[in-house]
Amino acid sequence: MSVSSDSSRSDRLRYLSTWQTGAGIVLLGGLGLLMVQAGLFFPTGKPSRDILWILGITELAFYLWVRVFSQMKFSRQIVTLVLFVSVQACLYGIFRLDGFTGDGRLILAWRWTPTPEQLFDGERSLRRLHSGPNNDAVDLTQTTDWDYPAFRGAHRDGIAATVSFATDWDQTPPKQLWKQAIGRGWSSFAAVGEYCVTQEQRRADEVVVCYEVGTGREVWVHADRARFDEPTGGCGPRATPTIHDGRVYALGATGILNCLSGADGEVVWSVNILDDAGVDNRLFGMAGSPLVVESAVVVSPGGRGSSLAAYDLETGQPAWRGGDAEASYSSPQLARFAIGRRILAFNADGLFVHDSDTGQVTCSYPWVSNPAEKNNVCQPVPLPGTETQPDRIFISSGYDKGSAVFEISSVDGRDSIRKVWGERSLKAKFSSVILHAGYVYGLDGSILTCIDLETGRRQWKAGRYGYGQLIRVGDNLLIQSENGDVALVRASPESHQELVRFPALEGRTWNHPVVAGRHLLVRNDREAACYELPP
Repeated sequence: MSVSSDSSRSDRLRYLSTWQTGAGIVLLGGLGLLMVQAGLFFPTGKPSRDILWILGITELAFYLWVRVFSQMKFSRQIVTLVLFVSVQACLYGIFRLDGFTGDGRLILAWRWTPTPEQLFDGERSLRRLHSGPNNDAVDLTQTTDWDYPAFRGAHRDGIAATVSFATDWDQTPPKQLWKQAIGRGWSSFAAVGEYCVTQEQRRADEVVVCYEVGTGREVWVHADRARFDEPTGGCGPRATPTIHDGRVYALGATGILNCLSGADGEVVWSVNILDDAGVDNRLFGMAGSPLVVESAVVVSPGGRGSSLAAYDLETGQPAWRGGDAEASYSSPQLARFAIGRRILAFNADGLFVHDSDTGQVTCSYPWVSNPAEKNNVCQPVPLPGTETQPDRIFISSGYDKGSAVFEISSVDGRDSIRKVWGERSLKAKFSSVILHAGYVYGLDGSILTCIDLETGRRQWKAGRYGYGQLIRVGDNLLIQSENGDVALVRASPESHQELVRFPALEGRTWNHPVVAGRHLLVRNDREAACYELPP
């Protein structure tokens, strides 16, 4: 019995010492990495963490095999380990990390290909070479019925005022008016009249840029020496400018709030809201777009006494502050309820309701998504009451948190809030939702989902669009997919009906699309384009 056991142990050791074992360790590790990258294998649920675990385990297992089990001479062990490290160094020399997808997978590029900054610098130099002097007189006070003057439109509900257009894009596709390189960042466009404004990172400068909608011509640029950068989303501003009465209000990722002349981009006033509030920046930067309410512009610095802060539109002087919650990545939302006007803030700690005149918190409900990062991103949706229905609010978060509807009421000047329902049927990670005819449409992770507003029950879930964004045009949803495609989907609770799709951009796209009249404006962190929708 002892001889047989010793023989079996010897056979196992002999097998472990073969080169097939070492090769198997490397192949299994490589297969695991490929499966994570393909979206087929998520052992911890977070691909970037999975990749680190697989790399670490593979490195350790191969080292142990070489040093303990391979039975190679010490000199050959050293050579084998040096070759193993050299192969990894070669791979590092061939590929560069260009960021992460919405679910955390790596975006790799050939190291010798130009970076987005290099592409932008080269293309911009050519545009300047072939363009004449800019003598445009920009007037952002000339508004139209089709304007999209702020984040997700005039009311932040993602509903575009548009003329009718053909949906048979296979026969009459949208006409590309222009496409060009752009500075980094996740800002969307604000469009008024013939012009649109966005924010970009250009090397060391955080900039606000005004373009001509029909041509893509750069009209004016305002620059601040500031740069925000983090591994997941990369560098650049996150918020979208607001155009109001001919001026542009823009909040950069580092906390710089600018009021700019719409005519030429000159500074009217400027303040750093983080310095003003005495708080540190969030992990992913300042992302809340400025909200204009009467004579003030409202932003979300976060922190004690500064969940919301309002500044006078004309002077930039502080108007009021309120709330103690840390900021998250949603934007302040004006709600015109039957009980009165309120400002909704979907902060790191939950849903907070503020008095629109003083900024003081009137009521709140705790709602923490991903406790390590506190990522509440989806725009809260106010549901003003009627004779038969009380005032309500809809919210949604990712990271397995879900959606909820709250009822808000006021008695003797005191607001109160209670949850009507909460379901995990729709988990909007960092996109916002669309309400239409009693139903909610949004991306549950990367899959389009429709739920009943009254109950939270799922109607259907179908169609993969990555971690993109969506708005509503008429009775259709216009979806900006994470891969750059734009799709048109019928807003129907009956079933998922994708009408058309076309490749509008290339690469990871998290920015919100904009439709102003028949102009479709899209951008990501490296290029922007304008398409004319077919009549």
